[in-house]
Amino acid sequence: MLLSIIVPVYQVEEYLETCIKSMLDCHGFSYEIILVVKSSEDRSDLIAKKIQEENSDKVQIIGQDSDGLSNARNVGLRYAKGEYVVFFDSDDYIEASSFSDLMMKLGSKNSPEVIISDCHIVGNSNNIAKLDTIEGDDLNCDNSYLETFLKKRRNYWNVWQYVIRREFLLDNNLFFLEGVHSEDIEFATKVILTAKSFGFFGKPYYYYRIGREGSLANKVTLKHITDLMDMLAVSVERVKKAKFSLKELLLDRLALQYILSFVMIYDIDKKEINEAKRYIRIRKSLYKEITLNNPGKKIFLKFRIEFLAYILKNIRDVRRILLKIH
Repeated sequence: MLLSIIVPVYQVEEYLETCIKSMLDCHGFSYEIILVVKSSEDRSDLIAKKIQEENSDKVQIIGQDSDGLSNARNVGLRYAKGEYVVFFDSDDYIEASSFSDLMMKLGSKNSPEVIISDCHIVGNSNNIAKLDTIEGDDLNCDNSYLETFLKKRRNYWNVWQYVIRREFLLDNNLFFLEGVHSEDIEFATKVILTAKSFGFFGKPYYYYRIGREGSLANKVTLKHITDLMDMLAVSVERVKKAKFSLKELLLDRLALQYILSFVMIYDIDKKEINEAKRYIRIRKSLYKEITLNNPGKKIFLKFRIEFLAYILKNIRDVRRILLKIH
């Protein structure tokens, strides 16, 4: 079985070598690493080329045909040849042993369309916290576990925690929306609503860096907030229309993310705060409707955005200190 590992590369010279070498340590299965490279102001292009020349049997480089993370992933998916694909970020890394264990287990079982895993979160000082919501170290291919997973996991949409059958994506025309931030929310929601078979792997292999200096994802702008509001709203409407037994759980996760997003007004330029609050406020009616049977969230939505944002900022700051991931 061949796996395609799709990695967008842009402005990551400090992390790229660690990222790719962690994948090259994989064993026991066949894989191709597709580096989708956009020209950078740093040495990312040169590092990618050097790694490709040294590992030409496993690594290939292709160029983007437009801008943005979504475009890079879509380009990589169109070039991929694997039975399964993963979308890893070039400033993160994996534990090859655990990931190889998953892929070898996957090759020996009835193959689900989608496999979801836990992860490790790496802070600025390299402190590591484990996201531990999936039970056991084996590959669990019981579809009914999806309900347990959604109840435990606040955020189900980080795409790097998914291993997905390529044919499933192509047959259902499941690509990333381009030109927007928070595209993972819309993409993962489509995947969950469409897939008919799931697997769950509780041994985390992915190490996700947060808050790294220079990260585009770490620079919050008004567009980040408006795109997030739009991707959440699109996903809510898609879930509401779907024939899906766990739609209330998905709506609950999306509503929670809407509420938690209020804190982002503290992360943007002060000149943009009022417009951000206005854009958040006009979406409130959508979430009031879907939280009618959830007293906690219903009460939260009665408060002013500024008040909730202040409370959430303090909770976030304390949590980062306690987990040592700031």
